[in-house]
Amino acid sequence: MNKLYNTQKDFTIGFRKFLTQSVPNIRKTQLNILPHIILGMILSESCVPIDIAKELKNGFSFVQIDSIIKRIRRFFNNKLFKPYEFYNKLISFIINDFKLSHNDKNIYITFDHMFSKHNYTVFMFTMRIGTFGIPIWFKCFKDYSDNDAFKFETIEEGIKSVSNLFENTDFNLIFLADRWFGSPKILDIINSLGHTYCVRLKGNISVYFNNLKTKAKKLKHRKYHSVTHNDVSITSDRFKTTIVYSSTFNTSDPWIIATNGNANKAIKNYSYRFGSIECMFKSQKSNGFNLEKISNASLSYFETMYTCICTCVLYLTILGADFSKNTRCYKKIKIQTHKIYIVNKRKIKKRVMSLFNTGLTLFKLAFNSFIYIRIPLSFKLYDI
Repeated sequence: MNKLYNTQKDFTIGFRKFLTQSVPNIRKTQLNILPHIILGMILSESCVPIDIAKELKNGFSFVQIDSIIKRIRRFFNNKLFKPYEFYNKLISFIINDFKLSHNDKNIYITFDHMFSKHNYTVFMFTMRIGTFGIPIWFKCFKDYSDNDAFKFETIEEGIKSVSNLFENTDFNLIFLADRWFGSPKILDIINSLGHTYCVRLKGNISVYFNNLKTKAKKLKHRKYHSVTHNDVSITSDRFKTTIVYSSTFNTSDPWIIATNGNANKAIKNYSYRFGSIECMFKSQKSNGFNLEKISNASLSYFETMYTCICTCVLYLTILGADFSKNTRCYKKIKIQTHKIYIVNKRKIKKRVMSLFNTGLTLFKLAFNSFIYIRIPLSFKLYDI
């Protein structure tokens, strides 16, 4: 009889072991179901309880599907489960074991809001790994227009929480954000914590340069070249910063970046924003777990479910990074993650599959396979 490798039992035991190490105070009743939910989410690529339940076998095979669905929903509605506390301990455990492979010690942190149709709002911080991002802090809100999601106090809480995650490291945190976050208060809190910011400004924001008031979009700029303006004050708060203006021919949407770091690297640093958070949001929605199928759940239900989604995205990205880092362990696995393009007679290697999709593809190839495929379950994060 052929032996099956990487079975449901193997994965749930591995997830259970890791959760016991990283979140030692997790309740036994939660620990009994959570690894199965994580596995079911990954296999079904869905956060809908009925889709998760259909993927669960072994001890669930002789249980009515409705009973499994009710058990999953009970977990999502469990008030004894503290999703933010759980995820903070989980990500702290991973970051404390994270080692950078490059010398500049830079860690790129992106923050932004994500909307699940008009039903929920999530304020998210991600950490860039390769060209992708992993969720490291988030907070959920009911409805599309919940004012609490956009208050300075919420943003300040997120920035300080992320800063605390790295307090025992020597990493240089660089915060990246789009135009909505160009407030002097936000820039000042990042600066006061000793970190770097590269935040895009709105073109109509008031700036004071050489004692003259103007709009940011009217600052001196050149086609195809960035122009740096030092000691610019923005808004009526007269917050001093450096502005880097990057424009191209006939563009109506130039990059106007405020930074307190190296102005020569501001544009490049800011360019990392899109992949590190927008692609991560996509992996939670249409390209991953179909988050938008959840429409009328309570906020507490959504918070727990979303925490499970973030855990899945985190694990699959870590698995994709492991595949890219430890290539010798996956010699027999043929997954095309890069393509070679010829540009000006030069070969350029370009990634065509994200770390998340690489991890998801590898996971599904390995699950219940007759061939042994190495699938680590330690959540060991590698720098790519």
